This record gives sequence, structure tokens and C-alpha cells, in this order.
Amino acid sequence: MPRPEAQHTTPDPADAEQPDSALTRAVAALAEAACFDAQAAARVRVSGEPVLGGRYPVGTFAAAAIATTALATAELTGHDGPVQVDAPLANGWFRAAVRPRAEQPSPWDPLTGDYRTADGWIRLHLNAPHHRAAALRVLGLAPAADGPDLAADAPGPTGDAPGPTADAPGPTRDEVARAVAPFGADALETLVVEAGGAAARLRSVAAWAQHPQGVAVASEPLIAVETTGDVRPADAPFPAGTPERPLAGVRVLDLTRVLGGPVATRSLALLGADVLRIDPPDWHEPAVEPDMTLGKRCARVDAHTVEGRSELLALVAECDVLVHGYRPGALDGLGLDPATLRSVRPGLVEVQLDAWGYSGPWAGRRGFDSLVQLATGIASPDAAGDDDAGDAPRASDAPIALPVQALDHATGWFAATAALRAVARARRTGGGSRSRVSLARTALELERLSGLLGPAPARDEPRLPSAPLDTPWGVADVLEPPYSAGSARLGTVHPPRHLGSDEPFWLVDDRADEAETERLRPRGPRPAVMLPARALAWALVSAALVWAAQGGFEVVGAAVLGRPDIGAGWWSRPAWAAGAALQVVALLLGWMLASRRLTVAPALAVAIGSGHVANLVGVTVATSLVGASLGAGLSAQQVLQTGLGLGVITWVTGAALVQLATPVLVALLPPFLGRVSGRARAVEPRYARRGRRAR
Repeated sequence: MPRPEAQHTTPDPADAEQPDSALTRAVAALAEAACFDAQAAARVRVSGEPVLGGRYPVGTFAAAAIATTALATAELTGHDGPVQVDAPLANGWFRAAVRPRAEQPSPWDPLTGDYRTADGWIRLHLNAPHHRAAALRVLGLAPAADGPDLAADAPGPTGDAPGPTADAPGPTRDEVARAVAPFGADALETLVVEAGGAAARLRSVAAWAQHPQGVAVASEPLIAVETTGDVRPADAPFPAGTPERPLAGVRVLDLTRVLGGPVATRSLALLGADVLRIDPPDWHEPAVEPDMTLGKRCARVDAHTVEGRSELLALVAECDVLVHGYRPGALDGLGLDPATLRSVRPGLVEVQLDAWGYSGPWAGRRGFDSLVQLATGIASPDAAGDDDAGDAPRASDAPIALPVQALDHATGWFAATAALRAVARARRTGGGSRSRVSLARTALELERLSGLLGPAPARDEPRLPSAPLDTPWGVADVLEPPYSAGSARLGTVHPPRHLGSDEPFWLVDDRADEAETERLRPRGPRPAVMLPARALAWALVSAALVWAAQGGFEVVGAAVLGRPDIGAGWWSRPAWAAGAALQVVALLLGWMLASRRLTVAPALAVAIGSGHVANLVGVTVATSLVGASLGAGLSAQQVLQTGLGLGVITWVTGAALVQLATPVLVALLPPFLGRVSGRARAVEPRYARRGRRAR
């Protein structure tokens, strides 16, 4: 029987966790690991109870990880007072911040999972097609069409991403299990990785601590920072932002994939950054797109072509922060080696995420959250309590996963923390820097926290505060931000979207997103959008309704006068058709010209006034031409008098009001401008390649 749903409440800051609580100790531990001083950690106030539990205190870890970003936000804005972290919301963001109400596809390929080998367990990560092909070749199960070069693909824009490949022909899960069974776990792990795939055998915590890579990771800091020695030009200082939106005007180039990197850049978007995510032409992440594109613009660039590399380099040359998930050295293959990055963008803030760390024999190995859990011993049944096991049947020695992809999410928040502190440093000095975080180092921090705090109870997720939002996936609930820091206002301008929905250009308007600038103005109107296709539809509908409404008035008037013959056949009169046609042209041209310079109200006034005059001119000219065809020649003066007479008649009869009011009412319908302030901009901000205005 399901338990009743709990209600989320936000306690008063005075009732926040006491100094000796598990949450406070976790915050202090992670703040120290992230190189904050003890005084900073003491300013964190955590409200509510963590939801995620088990042998590892995942919920407490989530709240403490987000607390480091809250402290970095306060540091960036100069706020020296308390910062607030909502533990239930923090846990909710570790699950998903954007939750479509419609069912979404699974993020897992049907063959991805844990398999028993001759001497243990191994996890095969087969979500990416080339990883799947590499593993199946090793197992002798690959289709004959699979070529030998799939393993050569690099990560980032040319590599790892989730997404089931259920439609691809291939073996069943049982067939894979039978093929795996004869292998030794170490041998199969090595073969799959050497073939270009992604796999990890299950190890104990003690075995990982003695493994060469475990030893290397343990010697690395949680956030490794190095200055690069280059400085921004004096005439191009780092964008200053505002106290309310600390990253307003900051351009963040996002070259990351699931899941840690997109979490980091989403966090930066919450603070006002213009985040532009770049993916290759054939890259898709259907299961996580709603959550991982919040606040971002998403474009595609083929970095394997000369044009694509040039475009990518041009984007780097005008970004402020570069966040990428490439393995060490992989950017060099795209022409973005460290020397080039510093040459085209002095003072660049670079943040790098990796699976296995930046030293040791596995530094260049592909990896994912679930693989790191197995390799580091977090998924070992010896380390996990029974409350981690869940309801799914499993063998007693089978791996046990964390309740969420906690290593990815926490690493993403640590990367955001690193980026914010690097931005603060760049604003002070203009100097560039490189910060590095890794899933394996995050796993070590979780292991240490488990030793400090022990297991934690799992709770039902309460009803979290959220707001509905229209997305390409239907209505979705977007959780409120999980922390607050001083006057910083967390929120995004851009709703979630499909990958490749935007052009690979930086926004133009004094380095700031115009929509973001609009949000910063108190009581400022939201931007309005009616581009040429919609403007044409608006003009056609408006003119057609004006034509029909005037015809209706004529029919009614003729009936009142007892002359129904007058109103008969009004729709076939050439004068009215000509007036409606000219009104369409005038409405369209008037809007397109005026909206480039004016806000909504004056732009509509210009367009509708032009339409009224054009309608009158069309009726006058058509009437004169009909008269001429019947032998009643008219001079220019008579044509003018006819037009003036028709104008007087339209105003006396009220027809002019119909011509003026109808386009306004149509424009306010949702397909066109919708409910919008007359003071709003009439068009979207335009994009320009490499910062130039589009022509």
C-alpha cells in the first residue's frame, strides 16, 4: 500500500539544522574539500530533511554539494551573510529539476547493465552506438555490418551520450549474459575498453584504494585549479553581472554531455549566464533533454569539418567560460589545444569534467557514473546496506546502484562551484584559469562522507514547490531553485528545448541576452515575437475578417432599408476584394518595418493605420476602374473626391472602427502576439555569427 505523500515545508532559517547535525558536518566536510574556510561553511543554513538515503548518505551529500555552489555564489556577489539550502529540493534536483508530465523514454539501452563473469561482475555501458558495437564485437555478437573503426570516436561532440538503441538489430540480454559468462572480469574489462567501449568490473572499496588509479585519484584535490598565465585585454574586461544576476552578460560555451557537465552549465544559467550548448549533427539525448537543456540555447556544429572547426574556434574566441567533458588531450584533436585556446581567448575560464581523474593509468579512459560506482566499490554489496537494495530481485553478490546518478550530479555542482570562483578571480585579475573535477574524485568524497556519517534513512519525496512550463514535451513541472544566496535571483530565461534548436551564434546586445535584460527591469514587459510567417498569417486573417464584417454590416443595413438587393453579392465586389488585398500588404509591411524600431503598441498603430489607408485606397481605385469600364470616365480630382467620400462614409458608419479594431484583436490571440504589454519589444533578439549582426 503506498504511503501518503508528504508535504514540503520550508522551515524558518532560525530553525535550520543545529551545528552538530549530519547536514552541518557534511557541509563542513565538502566546503573544506572545495577549499572554503570554516567561517564560510558556518554561514550555510540547511532546511528540511534529506530524502535520498541508504548505506551512503546520498541526500545529505546532495545538499552539501549544492551548498558549495551557494557559497561560491555568495563569494561572487560579495554577500557575507547566511546562505540557504533546501535539502528536499536539493534531493529533487539530483533526480530531475524538469519533470514532464508525459511519460519519457528510458535513458538506458536494453543491453546496458551488470553481468556475471567467471570470477565476479562487470557492467557494460552500451547506450552510445559505438560503445555498444565495440562491446558486442568483443563478445562475438556484433552484426556483420559493424566496421572496425567505431572505437576510434572521441568523446564530447563526437562521443558519449545516453539513449537506448532498442531499434538496432542485435542480440538479446540473455545472449549477452551467456557470452559474458566465460570471461574473467578483469580480462573482459580490458578487452572492451581497448576496443573503444565502456565497461567496469565490480571492485571492493579496499581493492579500489589499492588500485593504481584509485591511488592517483586519492592524491588529487576535489577541485584542481591552475592559473594559465594569460590575461584579458584591458579594453575587454570580464562582464561584471549584477548583484541580482551575477552572471548576466557572461557567455558560457557548453561542450558537455550527460550528465555532470550539463548539470554544471544549467547551474550557471540559473544565475543569468548566456549558455550555448554545442552538439554534433547526429547527437541525441531524448531521455534527459528536458532536464539538461533548461536555461540554455542548443546548437549543432560538425567539428569534423574544416568549417565546423572554424565555427567552433570562433565561438571560443568570444566566450568567457568554456565547460567541457572531454578526456585529457581530446580537445587537441579538434584544434583546441591549450595554446590555441589561450591564443584566441586570453583570460579564458576553463572548467573540465572527467570520469577517472587527471592522473594515473586511467586518465584517458571513457567512463560514466554507473561505471565509476562499480569500479570504486560504491556499488559493492559489501559496502551497501539492505535498504539500498530496493524491491528488484538480485543475486546476493550483485552490484547495488545508488538511488540516483549522484556522482554525475554532485560533480556537476562542484564544476559550477569551480566556475563561479574562477569568474570571481577573473573579474579581480583578468587572468585565465583551468579547473578540473572528476566523477572518481567525487566518489572518494562520498565514501569519506559515508565513513563520517554512516547510513541514512530513505524518505518519501514530499510535494516539492514547482511551476508548470510549456515545453516541446508538453507541460513540465520545473522545481524551484534549491538554494538562495543574498540578493542573487536564480531563474532562467530559456525553457528546455531539443538539441539543435538554435543557431551557433552568440546573442548580440552589449554582450547580454536581451530577454535577460528585459527580466532585470522592474515590472518590465516580456518580449513579444511575431516573425514574418506569423505576421503574414495575422495580416490575412485580419483583412478577411474586416471584409466579412463590413459585408455583414451592409447586409443588415440593406435589410433595415428594405433594399436587400443592395447587400446581395457583397463578397464578389472587386472594390472590396482590392481593398482587402491592399490591406494585407500594408499590414504585413507596416509591421515588419515598424517592429524593427518600435515596441508593440506603436508598431501595431503604424501597421493598422497603414492597413486602413491601404484598404480605402484599394476600394477607391477599384471603384474608379469599374466606373471607367462602364464609360463613366473620372478625372483625378473626381477620384480624390470619391476617396474622401468613402473615407467619410467609413467613419460615419463605423466601418473604420472595424478596420482598426479587428487587426488589434487578432494580434492579441495566442498564435500571434498573445497577451503582451504594449511596451514590450516587438521582435526577438537577433543572432550574429561571431558577434556580428546578421544581415
